[in-house]
Amino acid sequence: MQELQSLDIKVVDASENVVLAREEALDYWVQEMPKNENAKLVVYVPFEAKKDQDDLTFDPFIIFSAGGKVFPNEAADEYKQLCLAALPEKESKIEEFFREDSHPSFDAIDALVDGNNYPKLKSGLKASSYVEILMAILAPSSQQEDFLQSDKTWVKELKTFSKSILGVGLQKQKLEGISKELWNLVLFSEFAHDLPISLPSKLKDVPLADIKAKQLIHDVCNLLRKRKDLEEIYVEQAIRVSEELSLPKLFANESNLGYINTFSFEDSAYFKVFRDFLLKGNLDDANLILEQSLNSIWSAYDEERRLSWMIGRKALSIKKLTIKLESKLKQNKDLQSLVEWYSSEICELDTLHRELDKNVAEIITVSELLRSVHKYAVNAYLDFTENLQELFLSLIEKEGLTSLSISRNIDLFDRKVEPLIKSGKKTVYFLVDGMRYELARQLKSRLERASFDTDLQPSLAFIPTVTKFAMAALMPKAFSNLSLRIKGDKLEPYLSDVESSTRDSRIKYVAGIYGDKASWAWEKDVLAGKYIHSELLFVTTTEIDQAGESSPDNAQLLIEQALTKILKVSTKLKEEGYEEFVLGSDHGFVLLHEYKAGNKAEKPVGEWYLQKPRCLAGKGSTNPYHLELKASDLGVQSEVDQFLFLKNFATYEKGKQFFHEGISLQEIITPCMTFRPEKVIRKDEIQVNLTYKGKTSGEITTMRPILEIASFSQSLFGGNLDIQIEAMSGNKPVGVLTPSENVNSTTGYLEIEQGKTLKFSLAMDEEFEGEFTVFAKSPSSGLILSELTLTTNYL
Repeated sequence: MQELQSLDIKVVDASENVVLAREEALDYWVQEMPKNENAKLVVYVPFEAKKDQDDLTFDPFIIFSAGGKVFPNEAADEYKQLCLAALPEKESKIEEFFREDSHPSFDAIDALVDGNNYPKLKSGLKASSYVEILMAILAPSSQQEDFLQSDKTWVKELKTFSKSILGVGLQKQKLEGISKELWNLVLFSEFAHDLPISLPSKLKDVPLADIKAKQLIHDVCNLLRKRKDLEEIYVEQAIRVSEELSLPKLFANESNLGYINTFSFEDSAYFKVFRDFLLKGNLDDANLILEQSLNSIWSAYDEERRLSWMIGRKALSIKKLTIKLESKLKQNKDLQSLVEWYSSEICELDTLHRELDKNVAEIITVSELLRSVHKYAVNAYLDFTENLQELFLSLIEKEGLTSLSISRNIDLFDRKVEPLIKSGKKTVYFLVDGMRYELARQLKSRLERASFDTDLQPSLAFIPTVTKFAMAALMPKAFSNLSLRIKGDKLEPYLSDVESSTRDSRIKYVAGIYGDKASWAWEKDVLAGKYIHSELLFVTTTEIDQAGESSPDNAQLLIEQALTKILKVSTKLKEEGYEEFVLGSDHGFVLLHEYKAGNKAEKPVGEWYLQKPRCLAGKGSTNPYHLELKASDLGVQSEVDQFLFLKNFATYEKGKQFFHEGISLQEIITPCMTFRPEKVIRKDEIQVNLTYKGKTSGEITTMRPILEIASFSQSLFGGNLDIQIEAMSGNKPVGVLTPSENVNSTTGYLEIEQGKTLKFSLAMDEEFEGEFTVFAKSPSSGLILSELTLTTNYL
């Protein structure tokens, strides 16, 4: 084992003293490896591998297995399988050895080589197995390529090797031609061997390896797909072979293509199978196809394919969740239990639907296949939410909104903020326009990762959920001072006798109570440091509502920016001495890009002082499509007593996608969130390393480079980290993080578990060429955790 040790390779043997070995390995891992990009660590642990999750908790070497590679790790790594892969032509004899002895000696196996076949290939390429010989020809290292270019005597031996082991004679003489010939043979053979149907007649003359070499071929292809330094080469060659043989065209109407994604066109066939299973309700079968394809190399290197499978996963999750929720719907027979169920479980469905639409908006071309999957999921969402809405309104008619025993926005300030001011705490009060409850759940998890203690509860918005009314309800003493009065032909909010429909009027109202103890700022002003420090700081943000009102098609993409700003503002103010934070929102929202029939409604005749897309207030007639409530039913002091709300998700404006003035759980159940800096800040030493093909610098040859990020921690506790990825040339962004399973659809941050390694891709600016830097940052503080310098060199 110690023979492996060299200047760049550290070998640690745990056979004598486990504790000292772990300390020695950890010291090299933390202190030396970050300094040397070529450094490698081998830890020899001569004990049975721990597989049970509980046992892994006590594994002293789990940090190394999580952050690196484990051998043996899978069935192909077992001793017997390695022997079979190295000597496939000796399969019968090897099977005989293992029948007689569960662990025959290496010398016994080695003796089967018959004295060292192919000595020139093995010595010149430093290859000890058939897998290594093929790998060296397909993707040689610099040293192997020097040998192949300088010594031509290997060609004859390789032809003998190919004829004997693969069953196919090679025709070319030069390295480039031989390499291409072998790539064609290996890739096509893996595809054909895995194909459960007959090959088309047009492919009958394409060279195909002998079936006895099936395992060898698969081992080579699998290794090419797994090695991060060879993945791009594999993708390039697979695309070439597929196109040269016209495989996408020949198999365009075939969906039964086996289990291995050798070529990218197979992925499309698998998506069709997934779609068919999904639409037929075979959810377990759909999930099997989904998991297999998400782990395919094509989901990593083809952005369209990756997004398609992400959409597929969201669609499947929506359908599964609606089935689960539908089974529980009739169990909620009172308004209180329904609202509690919504805030604890149902709102997750809103998150999935919002993220699904966001992923669809991100894809360049939405195929008919993908569109059918999206439509299936949206219909499942609409079917459930309409049933939910019907139950919700029936319970309101039966019990009344005043029966709800949850927090109310109209006294949120007096209950949550005022006591903090009286106790002398420097307090921040966020007034967020349009934060739906499910978004607050997303923000809560981000704040907790940024070292805040948080508490989130549902709160009933002021109804009607019109911004000027509902924002006034979040002010001090709103419970006693807020009323709705007729001014001209409009219904306006008044706090005491002060009209309070604008932010400026509300600032004056607060000044009359708190004087210079309170100050106001937009979130952008806080980030720029342009705000007045005070005991009570009101921070207002309208980005979510503005995105929905002005850009509903892109609202899903813009929402994550609003959450990011709140997180950054909170972190900045925490560092500047603020001790307590309270967040309230005036209303939630409904955002639908697709509707069922009946989404357009007509206004009843009447004298209406409030006319919004989903509600009316004044005096007039009504009809069965409306829920009619009095001011007392809403708990509102108002000069108008008749309020009409559309029952379903219809609006008076045809095709309106974003709305919030009606009565639905999504519109009127808002977040009441309080948070504060953790009393004990965790001091875990966390290190994040960015690499490209195993190095901290290099050249990218594709517009979608695949990078790797590793997280190291000495903490005994796990947990996820949020990482913000930026690709910059000077101050100019030149690349963005592409969507994937490891990128949160709401925040846009890369999520990585401590002690783990994962891959991610960048979408480069098509107009940019040159040197740039990729940064991994803390989203809350902006601290640079790791960086690497890359240069474009597009093929």
